[in-house]
Amino acid sequence: MTPATTSATLPGRGSARPPPRAADRGVGEWLRQALAFAALGGALFLLFHITSANLQSRGIHSGFAFLWEPSRSPVTDAPLEVRAGVDSYARAFAAGALNSLKLSAASIVAATVIGLAIGLGRLATNALVRGLCAAYVELMRNVPVLLHVFFWYGITLALPPAADAGASHPWVLATNRGIWLPWPGVGADGGWQLLRPLVDGFDVQGGIFMSPEFFALFIGISLYAAAFIAEIVRAAVGSLPRGQWEATAALGLTRFTLMRCVILPQALRVALPPVTSEYLGIFKNSTLAVAVGYQDFMAISNTMLTDTGQAVEVMAIVMAFYAVVSLGVSAAIHAYARRGLRGSVA
Repeated sequence: MTPATTSATLPGRGSARPPPRAADRGVGEWLRQALAFAALGGALFLLFHITSANLQSRGIHSGFAFLWEPSRSPVTDAPLEVRAGVDSYARAFAAGALNSLKLSAASIVAATVIGLAIGLGRLATNALVRGLCAAYVELMRNVPVLLHVFFWYGITLALPPAADAGASHPWVLATNRGIWLPWPGVGADGGWQLLRPLVDGFDVQGGIFMSPEFFALFIGISLYAAAFIAEIVRAAVGSLPRGQWEATAALGLTRFTLMRCVILPQALRVALPPVTSEYLGIFKNSTLAVAVGYQDFMAISNTMLTDTGQAVEVMAIVMAFYAVVSLGVSAAIHAYARRGLRGSVA
């Protein structure tokens, strides 16, 4: 007779502990992150305090009171006008931040659209389309982004003046002073319509204006980042099981419906993390604006540092701005991935 086995566990020996609940794990994770941020904030505060004390001992005034002093340099081509000797340095910082965000947002939208088209083109059944898209990717991503910006800046400056370029195209006005595109607005009859740019003497009326510096940065950064986004799209779509394609083909769906309703929603979950990194890279590449004289946040900060001599404070504001925007974008996309994509799959 073999002794009967029991599942009872002797008290005090090998007793199994219940697994922690998901809520407890979440609280512990948040607590660890809060402690880490508190420690980092304390270290930064201590570093800033020691630096301020050393500067004061050498007769160098520190602090952020300079932000409310009149700016010595104007800021042009910005949603927020800054006049020299009238508006404060804080307003100049705000104008530079808006310029950086404007350039980054426009480049992100353009790079996403172009990258999606090129990435899907690399998966096309037509060999010529695949070859052209592959050539685009290899050419764009193997040339430094700064050379892209210089290339388009040189082309823009070589364009004819507005008086000679007025009749080149009825909707687009490309001159050495910048690029004008049609834009919705209020017409002469008081109604909304698409206003196209028109040359009026030495001025241009109607449309939306892009300065040569903004246009060069916008095109150069967008085309460069689109090559990387295209490879992300190609890899994300290629990672899906072959059965997804076969099942939808058996249902008789068109290729457009297949991509829009089946393939791309699933590929988005795979592509979102690397695409987020590309978006942050576009935002950081906007600091190349200083190379062509566009007054973004970094360029205005350099000018402000020279004018005031507040190196520590200016660099602290610069680091805080880029860190806050980058972390904010990452958090927003992470929240969308956790809620939006989970809801679409469910």
